Amino acid sequence: MSRFLLKTCLSLCILISCETTRPEIPGLDYEKWELDKFGCSGDRMKMVGLISANKESFYRYRQNQIIDILGKPDNITLYERGHTFYYYYVRYHQNCKDVPYRAEEETMKLEIRFDALNRSKELYVYNY
Repeated sequence: MSRFLLKTCLSLCILISCETTRPEIPGLDYEKWELDKFGCSGDRMKMVGLISANKESFYRYRQNQIIDILGKPDNITLYERGHTFYYYYVRYHQNCKDVPYRAEEETMKLEIRFDALNRSKELYVYNY
């Protein structure tokens, strides 16, 4: 019985320690960011400035941790030598209703670049 309790406690400790801690940025609501797919409801537009101003807080995370924090990216690009780019659209995406068509160059999006070792190295907001 004591082995069972020990294994259960150890398993719970491992599961709890694997949780990704989000950067503490006042005014940034991660749930709203995640639910605003392609930036259609405008919630991402209100928060992208906070992310851009605190971009150093997001540099130490890996790809799976960024997904835990910001949700599944709207677009992923695999680049040469193992580099990966995650894109989160903020404004003017073609999937949004009631938004006139805009060229891809006019859309506002958050880009997070990962190196070959799966670490986030760069964060940039296009058309901000």
